[in-house]
Amino acid sequence: MNTKNRLWSVWTYAFCMVLIVQFSACSEEKHDFATAPEIKDTYIDKLDAVIVAMTDLQQNSDYGNKTGQYPAESRAILSNAIDDANRAVLLIKYQNPAPSASEKERYLKNANDAIGRFKETIRTEDAETIPAELFVDGKTNESYINYGRSKDYTVFGETGNQAFTIEFWVKIMEHGPHDNDIFLCTYMSNSQWRNGWMLYRRISNGGIFRATWAGITASGRRGLWEPSYTAPADKVWQHYVFIQSDKGLDGDPNLRAKLYLNGELKATQTNSNASEVYNSTDYDNYDKPMTGFCRWVNNERMEEGFSGYMKKIRIWKEAKSEEYVIASSKEETNITGKETNLVAAWDFTSKPTGADNEVLDLTGKHTAKLIGTYKWERIK
Repeated sequence: MNTKNRLWSVWTYAFCMVLIVQFSACSEEKHDFATAPEIKDTYIDKLDAVIVAMTDLQQNSDYGNKTGQYPAESRAILSNAIDDANRAVLLIKYQNPAPSASEKERYLKNANDAIGRFKETIRTEDAETIPAELFVDGKTNESYINYGRSKDYTVFGETGNQAFTIEFWVKIMEHGPHDNDIFLCTYMSNSQWRNGWMLYRRISNGGIFRATWAGITASGRRGLWEPSYTAPADKVWQHYVFIQSDKGLDGDPNLRAKLYLNGELKATQTNSNASEVYNSTDYDNYDKPMTGFCRWVNNERMEEGFSGYMKKIRIWKEAKSEEYVIASSKEETNITGKETNLVAAWDFTSKPTGADNEVLDLTGKHTAKLIGTYKWERIK
């Protein structure tokens, strides 16, 4: 047999094997969603109830390394089970022919078993943690943190009545090739729509720390507000806080934003027009996540990264007081994830006990994924 025929035989065999595997996988459950009418079934109600229970347990359980908490990786037990249960509901509603009674009972049992398996993972003693700092080599724009997409990061209430605080520690080791070194960003550049916020260091003007946040007026005009201050030294930990409120700060309705460095107020933003407020109305028009160590430029490419460290990131759905900012800059606050109006928080102060490229936030609702070149440097 010549080489051409041998290759043809190999490819034909591989193709047939793929078809056999696919048909075998589908032999138990054949789907015909296009023609099957939606039906009512008591198992749908039972599964819906378990889905609600799993979702509540997943979102409200206490995750961490202490006795009585759940390991962060245990959250995936419920995430996967919720997905499976939702698929089972669709199968029962639309499959033609319908699943057998034993199959439906199995769907329900699997969902309930997942709750049991999750609860069994609760810590009976404190976990041994490794104190560490997270380094991300983001200057090439190929390494960054993907925080996922969530309204928690961007939408803080009704338009005209929003307030939020972003805080973190940052240490820049090496600047990227662009004018900006992005710390955190939900903002997308676009010729017509501006939405969200970003915090960063600019190389120009001798070096500045700046916050950019999108605004909108009652007439629909959109613009940017950009308070800034002289950038501090590189290779040193700096505590950065940005506070914004549509209703004003410190009793002044025109004082809309503050920037703090290491507990000291460094810059403010004043708007004389009361109709100019923070804009998060375009959230649904975007599909990109919040990022760290870079940002999406014009919603199409990653850019403006830097190499360094970040830790103790907190996003609050409120304007924090100056007393809180000062205490936080002295590391006198103990954030657990259960605080009122805390919507997301990552410490990045110890190496995760599971996969070291995924870090569940303190609220248990969000996962940061480390992309590209990074390392957990043990603190001695």
